[in-house]
Amino acid sequence: MAGAVNEAALDEKLAHLEEVRDWSPRLMSKLEALLTAPDDYTVLRVNPLAFAKERGVAPAEAFDLFLHATKLGIFTLDWHLLCPFCGAAVESFASLRVLHDTFFCALCALRSTANLDDYIQVSFTAAPAVRRLKFHDVDTLSAHDFLFQLRFTREMRFGALDGPRLAELMPKFVNVLTWVNPGETVTWSFDAGVGELAAAEFQAHTGVTIKVTDDAPADEIELTIAESTLDTTRQVARAGTIRGTVTNQRAYRSVFAIAFHSAEELAMGPPPSMMEPFITGAMVLANQTFRRLFRGEVLDGNEGLGVRDVSILFTDLKSSTALYERIGDLKAFTLVQRHFERLGAVVARHGGAIVKTIGDAVMAAFTKPAHAVAAALEMQRQIDAFNTEHGGRDVVLKIGIHRGPSIAVTLNDSLDYFGHTVNVAARVQGLADADEIFITDDVLRGDGVASLVTGVECRDASLRGIEKQVRVHKVTRAPSPGR
Repeated sequence: MAGAVNEAALDEKLAHLEEVRDWSPRLMSKLEALLTAPDDYTVLRVNPLAFAKERGVAPAEAFDLFLHATKLGIFTLDWHLLCPFCGAAVESFASLRVLHDTFFCALCALRSTANLDDYIQVSFTAAPAVRRLKFHDVDTLSAHDFLFQLRFTREMRFGALDGPRLAELMPKFVNVLTWVNPGETVTWSFDAGVGELAAAEFQAHTGVTIKVTDDAPADEIELTIAESTLDTTRQVARAGTIRGTVTNQRAYRSVFAIAFHSAEELAMGPPPSMMEPFITGAMVLANQTFRRLFRGEVLDGNEGLGVRDVSILFTDLKSSTALYERIGDLKAFTLVQRHFERLGAVVARHGGAIVKTIGDAVMAAFTKPAHAVAAALEMQRQIDAFNTEHGGRDVVLKIGIHRGPSIAVTLNDSLDYFGHTVNVAARVQGLADADEIFITDDVLRGDGVASLVTGVECRDASLRGIEKQVRVHKVTRAPSPGR
């Protein structure tokens, strides 16, 4: 039954979740209250950032909580392609492996490509095993609930972030909204002035536009939902009472809608809107918990997805070959593995993820350059402490950071990044000497970075394999006491 909570399953899974880590006080009770909320819509496509804001929880902890809860079967994780104008989840995917980045919003008649850090959203819905929602049974939904609750994101606001939700306003602008069963013909009519009709079908995401003028014939419009298209007998309709039919030739039923846009609205363009913060695909790929818990989540081997802005950090060890010769292979190997663990913890604390290790080197990714720089500075402090614990100075880091666009790909069955930004970051790390951090000008200009660094030395550097010189900045820290 929709809305019914499986209390025994929920209690058992929440008990396992409590054992995962030491969550902040009362966080588990807040999660349980969410999962047992009276309205199914509350636990549909939950945004961890909104959950954190509304309940006074650290965003990073909330995100971590939902990932662990998903791993335990409390939630399902879904990927959505969002229309940047209306906020509709134009397409949804249960797995990263089948996610693609091109979409068509039938309601806005917009074809576009999404980047992982723009309009690819990750959200969490209560799993059927703990709570059966009406949204789990799509065929039982009304056309209104299907389109404006299941398909529209609640994050899109009209005008400003404190404005009304666009999903709540949209029904006022939709003139026709109905399910059309296989083989069924539905008759519709409404009054409209000069402008344009946007007719849309939401299972295959198809649509057509029909101009409305004063001098067009007043003939009935016949629309046909074919296998992968929405076809029309007319491209122009007469203003006044517009009549028509829609016939579904598919073997499954479909949600059909028509929205009228007046000439004045078309002249003004899309309505002003703003999107509340949400978990993007880029944030997920650069999250250590996700990479650890969902190792099987990879992109299609033949596809890559664009990332508009990612900060890539490389570390390497100074004189690692000499280290192996001096203290022996086994001891050196153990030290290197422990230094990987220390660096991994630092990266996770600063909201990044270890992408891979290459020999004695680490490659990490961050969605914000300030997080990458803060992590680099803490790495130096942690390695000082690490060396003190081991009674020497055997592990010495060299660090380089660059930011820019990249392509998220699958390499060696793991999520990775590919492209010019990665190459530059690796070369910038090669400029660093012992205890040095080199960052590019693109990183230094990132929000919050300048306040983190001191003693910056600037120069233009020629990097191997990079055609143009790159402006780099050496960040030198003050020596630790006793050094």
